[in-house]
Amino acid sequence: MQIIKSLGNNPKERIFQIAIIVILAFGIILRAAKYLPAWSVRGDELAVTLNLLSRSAIELVTRPLDNDQAAPFGFLLIVKALITIFGHSEYVLRLPAFVAGIVSLILMQNLLAKTCGKYGNLFALLAFAFGNYLIYYSAELKQYSTDVLVCLILLLVFHQHLTRETTAKDFTVLTALGIFALCFSYPALFVLIGIGITLLMVYWRNKQKLLWTVLAGVIWAGTFLILYFLLLRHQTNSPYLVTFWDNLLSFMPMPPWRDIAWFPKALTGLFFIVAGLSSHLVLLIPLYLLGLWAFWKEQNWHWVLVLIIPIGLNVLVSGFQKYPFHGRLILYLLPLVIIALGKGVDYIIHSIHLPPRRVWTNITFIVLIILVLNPIVPTTNSYLVTRSYLQEDLKSVFAFMGENHQDGDLVYLYHFVGSEFVYYAPSYHLDELSYVMGQNNTTNAKKYQTEISSLPRGQRIWFVFSYVVKTKVRKGERQNEREYILNYLEENGIRLEEFYSINNLSSAHLFILK
Repeated sequence: MQIIKSLGNNPKERIFQIAIIVILAFGIILRAAKYLPAWSVRGDELAVTLNLLSRSAIELVTRPLDNDQAAPFGFLLIVKALITIFGHSEYVLRLPAFVAGIVSLILMQNLLAKTCGKYGNLFALLAFAFGNYLIYYSAELKQYSTDVLVCLILLLVFHQHLTRETTAKDFTVLTALGIFALCFSYPALFVLIGIGITLLMVYWRNKQKLLWTVLAGVIWAGTFLILYFLLLRHQTNSPYLVTFWDNLLSFMPMPPWRDIAWFPKALTGLFFIVAGLSSHLVLLIPLYLLGLWAFWKEQNWHWVLVLIIPIGLNVLVSGFQKYPFHGRLILYLLPLVIIALGKGVDYIIHSIHLPPRRVWTNITFIVLIILVLNPIVPTTNSYLVTRSYLQEDLKSVFAFMGENHQDGDLVYLYHFVGSEFVYYAPSYHLDELSYVMGQNNTTNAKKYQTEISSLPRGQRIWFVFSYVVKTKVRKGERQNEREYILNYLEENGIRLEEFYSINNLSSAHLFILK
């Protein structure tokens, strides 16, 4: 697959191709910067890991995941195979997401080259390469990076149906890809419906191709129904998951007019939080609509439908609390949004006729980048300079404890650290130590004093912290829980050792209580 054209003698073309190469290179570097430190698995990642380690491949396919987790079985089987062959290091666990992130970057450029002009291509590729969510989830043991990859593959196959004479083989490939897509990405259903509806309209007068399209849709529907009744219905009906996402306002109100304010909030989440764009909806929505209009004006109405139907379906389904419209779960929509924005940039650039035109087009392009893509700078700073994403890495903490513990030490685990300690303890020879799971006393700080005072006096005790929140000290006043507990320990014990991870957000403190 050709990513960019070979460098020619045209200076403008050379500059454009070099710019594409530089953006792709930076996108890969940023994703590698997230992947290579191999920071500790935690939270949802750890919950998925425990499912993978405790189950056979057959059980991953036939039983819903434990610990309120949900992931497509195709994604799980790939990770399971890698674990079986190479072990369960962080590199192995996150490898599928990392590969998906890199390949997605390349496929996005391929797709932009087919759908946008040079300015729109550069703009959209910048947005995709430097998108914080896209970088972050390219090195997480979750399926969201794979969702993006699957969406891009389907869009490229769709483009082939629009640009060349299709045969039975093309429909066979499309049908098979749809089946695999559903096994690797649940929201691929929304993209497939958009593609299916559009192709029905494209082939409306061709009975043979119309029949093939309908047959593909029937097979996709059958595949989804099997997956739904086997696995998905348990996850979509989970009281915990429904409540969790409902608290984040992830579901469209029903009826929709009950809370009209939900819609701009949802779009803000899509454009600003997930896509990582700046400015305001008053600029982004017109730019997005201009992109759709540009496709329509070029008689590429097919792209208008494919770009908007999945978004509309996701919003609609969220109203029935079956798939949230929020955060990482809608990461797969970013190719659809970014393509439209890139096309909108092209439309604006091509509408400029003031002399000297080249100067004004370049100025306009730079202004659009400053207004819409200024998060590029903090994203680069976060992943290449401050590395703030490593702020709660516990591996260095456990390594310090492994080097400095003694037989008979006791470990007190802050209430968000228990699962991580149990998982990593064997790797750092800490599994022989007794430990106490701390309670969550965020509503009453004094309970921490009671809990700690019950620990044995005169014994070495490690206090381990990460993901620290604030606790209620008194009415109207809250304090960092680690700070509160350490102040109490300094008054009632003797500190022997302590260690802080990068950015000081994870730590271990060795005390002997008086």
